[in-house]
Amino acid sequence: MIFRSITRSVVGKLWITIIAIVAVLFLLLSTIVFKYFDNHYYTQQSNSLSALGEEISLIIEKNPNREKAIEIIDDILRAYETNMVIIKKDATGKYPQIEKLFSPEDIKLILENQKNVVRISDVSYKYYLTFDKVDDFLAIAYPLSENGKDIGVIILYQSLERLYEVTNNLKKILLLFVGIASVITTFFSFFLSYKITAPIRQMKKAAVQMARGNFKHKISIRTTDEIGELADSFNKMASQLAETVQALSDEKEKLTNILKSMADGVITVNRRGDIIVTNPPADKLLLWEKELPDSIKEMLETVIKQEVNVKKDINLHGRILSVVMAPLFSDKVVNGAVMLLRDVTYERKLNKLRQDFLANVSHELRTPISMIQGYSEAIIDDMVLSPEETKELTHIIYEESLRMGRLVNDLLDLARMESGMYQIQYSKTDIKLLIDKMIRKFSSLAQEHKIELISDYDPKLPEVYVDGDRIEQVLTNLVDNAIRHTKNGGKITIRAKLKSSDNFLLEVSDTGEGIPEQDIPYVFERFYKADKARTRGNSGTGLGLSIVKNIVNSHGGTISVDSKIGQGTTFSIIIPTNI
Repeated sequence: MIFRSITRSVVGKLWITIIAIVAVLFLLLSTIVFKYFDNHYYTQQSNSLSALGEEISLIIEKNPNREKAIEIIDDILRAYETNMVIIKKDATGKYPQIEKLFSPEDIKLILENQKNVVRISDVSYKYYLTFDKVDDFLAIAYPLSENGKDIGVIILYQSLERLYEVTNNLKKILLLFVGIASVITTFFSFFLSYKITAPIRQMKKAAVQMARGNFKHKISIRTTDEIGELADSFNKMASQLAETVQALSDEKEKLTNILKSMADGVITVNRRGDIIVTNPPADKLLLWEKELPDSIKEMLETVIKQEVNVKKDINLHGRILSVVMAPLFSDKVVNGAVMLLRDVTYERKLNKLRQDFLANVSHELRTPISMIQGYSEAIIDDMVLSPEETKELTHIIYEESLRMGRLVNDLLDLARMESGMYQIQYSKTDIKLLIDKMIRKFSSLAQEHKIELISDYDPKLPEVYVDGDRIEQVLTNLVDNAIRHTKNGGKITIRAKLKSSDNFLLEVSDTGEGIPEQDIPYVFERFYKADKARTRGNSGTGLGLSIVKNIVNSHGGTISVDSKIGQGTTFSIIIPTNI
C-alpha cells in the first residue's frame, strides 16, 4: 500500500528512477572491477610462476648435486609459497599421473619445454597434489632430464586462495562502498526529487484551491527556468480566472436580483421541459410545481419545432396567466426556452367590468333617453288626450331625468374623489342620529319588502369629527344595497361602537343571498355590478361601493366585507374618531 502510494507520486517515481539507475551503475562497475582484478592477478601469478619454473629448471640442470639443488629449490619454493612435485616415467615410458592433470596438448607442450600455465580446480587432483585444502590453483610443468634423457616431469603449483581472499576483501570493500553510496544516493535522490517536484506540488495545491473556488492562492517560485515560467503563468491564469469568476458572479448576482425584483414570473427550461431557473413570482404562480403544466408544455413544443416566439393566455389554479415564450439558441440550435408569466386575472376582470359598465351605462342612459324622447314627442304631437295623461307622462319624464342625474352625479363624485379634488369637511357629528335617520329614510321601502331594519349602537357613543354628509352617503349606499339584495322577511342591522379610543366601527349587516367568493375581491372596484338575477328591481350602476371606499379612505379609514352565499353580508368600516 505504501509502495503503491509512493509510485503514484512524482517524487516517488523520480526517486525510484534515480536509485535504480545508480544501482545498475554500481552493479556494472562492481562486475567490471572484479573481472579486471581477477584477470590482472591471474596474469601476474602466471607470469611469476613461469619465471619461477624457468629458474628452478635451470638450477636442476646446472647443479649436478641433486640434494644441494633440492635444498636451494625448497628455499625458493617457500619464499614464493609454491609447491613442487616430480613425476617420473613408468615402465612403459608414460606419465599417467600428469595425464590426470594436463590434456594431451598440454603434455606435448611440457615435453617440448614450452611455457604453459594451467588453471586447475578439481578435488580429485588432491591425490596427486599435496594441498591440505583443495582449492583452485595454477600449475606449470617442465621436463626433467638426466644425461640427455627425459626421466620425468617437474610440476610447480600455487594455490589461488590468496587471490580469493583479496577478491573477497575487495568485494567487502566494494559492498560497503556500495551500501554507503546507496544510503547517500537514496537520501540525496529523495532530497533532489523532493526539491525538483516542489513547484509541481505547489501547483497541485493551488489547482485544488482553485477547484474549491479560492483563486487567491499564489505559487511562490522565484526561479528563472521553465518551472518558474510555468508558475508565473499559473499565477497569471489564477488572477484572470478570479477576475472572470468575479465578473460572472457579479453578473449572476445582478441577474438574480433583477429576476427577484421582477413582478412577473420568469422560467428557463431545457428541451425536455425540465425547469432550470425560476424566480419567486414564477414559483408562486406555479405553486412550486416541479413540472410544467401541460398547456405550457404544448407551447414549448411549438417554440422548439418552429423556433418562434409564442404568446398565449392559460388558466392555471383558477388564475389567468399571460405566457410569452421565446427560444434559447446554442450554436444555432434550440436547446431550451425562456418564458415570462404575468398574472392578468385582475386586468381581465377589470376589462370585463369596464365592458359591463359601458353596457350598463349605455342601457341606463338609453332607456330614460328613449322614454323622455318618446313621451316628449307624444306631448308635442298632441297624442295625449287628457290632462291626467299629460301629467303622468310629464312625471315619467321627470323621474327618468332624475335617474340620469343620479348617474351623472355618481360619475362626477367618483372622478373628483379619485383625482383628489374633493376635500373632506370635518365637523362634530353624532353617529347615533345618522343611524336613526337611515332607519327613518328606508323604513317605507323596508316595510314594502317586509324587511326589518334594526339599529344597534352604544347610547354613550360620543360625537366624532367626520364629514357627516359623506358618512350619510356611505350608509345610504350600503343600506340601499342591502335592501336590494335581501329577500322578503330578512333583516338589516346598522351597528356603531367605539373600536378603541382612536377609532369607531360602523357595520351594515344583512341576511341576504351573499356575494360569491370569487367576486368579493372586486366589489369595491369601479364598474363592479352584481348579477342582476340576485338583485331586486333596477340594478345600480356599479359605482356605489367604489364611492363608499373612496369616502372611507378619504377619512383615513378602512372598509372590509364578509359574506357567505345564503347567509348574508356584513360591511365593516373603521374610521378614526379625531376626538
